[in-house]
Amino acid sequence: MKALISLLIGMLIGTVLLKPSTLYAEYENELIVRTVTNLKTLDDVNTLVSLCQQNDIAIISVAFKQDEDDEIRSGEVFYPSSIAPIAEGYEEIDILKVLIDKAHKKDIKVNAWIPQFHDQVAYAKDPEWGMMTYHEGKTVSVHEKNSEYFVNPLHEDVQAYELSIIEEVVSMYDVDAVVLDWIRFDGFNMDLSDYTRKKYKYLYGYDPILIDFSKENILRAEWNDFRTDVIAEYIKEVRKRIEAIKPSLDIGVYTLSPAWHEVGQDPEKFHEDIDFISPMSYYDDWGYPIDWIYGPRSDSILLMTDDKVEDTAIVPVFDTNWKDEIYQDIFKNLKKSYPDIERLSWFEYGKWSEESIKRISALKDLE
Repeated sequence: MKALISLLIGMLIGTVLLKPSTLYAEYENELIVRTVTNLKTLDDVNTLVSLCQQNDIAIISVAFKQDEDDEIRSGEVFYPSSIAPIAEGYEEIDILKVLIDKAHKKDIKVNAWIPQFHDQVAYAKDPEWGMMTYHEGKTVSVHEKNSEYFVNPLHEDVQAYELSIIEEVVSMYDVDAVVLDWIRFDGFNMDLSDYTRKKYKYLYGYDPILIDFSKENILRAEWNDFRTDVIAEYIKEVRKRIEAIKPSLDIGVYTLSPAWHEVGQDPEKFHEDIDFISPMSYYDDWGYPIDWIYGPRSDSILLMTDDKVEDTAIVPVFDTNWKDEIYQDIFKNLKKSYPDIERLSWFEYGKWSEESIKRISALKDLE
């Protein structure tokens, strides 16, 4: 009896002394690393791996393919590809192989972040691959309208090209997972290329150009079902291709809010073909209050994602520049409403500084 009482007292004392910050310490941390701004030299690799080891970063999700059109063209790659052009400065040293080898020696995993349909290189390969939209009574290229280089996810040749890069990366590198990005549209009125219109008219009996994309209606819903089905089938094909090379490799997807139906991502249709989903939870980028991340508001990104993915792991993506009280609020509500979340992902658009990486580690000390 005395032993039982002592045990209970010890448990009670441990509970009282347990700081809220120790709840955060239970999470694994992942850095999303843009290669173009972070990894140019061997010293860059050594510094990044060292900082990750010192600050308990478990995973580095690194770009194998450029995502944006700022520093270089989207679609250029950072490894010796036989398919896509190699970004300038990455021809001599296989910087990603060096990163993987050094990270693995420190028990740090490396995921291959491979953006998909935002791809200027692919856009230039074939004039029929570009995404088209409807604007002021006529179809125009998305690039003409907003300067973005989107290629058409509904085009079989575009899919074949992007799949070939995924297969190449998986065949060449000992990565721990593949994470897809830019696997979406940017509005209901995309893609309206001749290729898609012809295909859609054959399947549904009418030209999608006749749809009123400005408001909710039956035809727009039918159109979006078609687009989300194709995206889901593409992810299924990614799974199939990867399993043919490395059957046990994990697959993840960076996603926007399921409330944004116009982007054509419906996790309910593809969650069974992935191992984790990473909702990009940048509440302040879109002018939302903090509870947009976790709820209870009905359009919460985590609430809506959780409702759609059943047992698929959720790995939310956060910024590193929020105030301490914001993180305290987030961690408290994650533990309360999403106890199955085990990993957090952190994004820095520019170069990861020592200060930014240490900031993540320091969050465990928040009172």
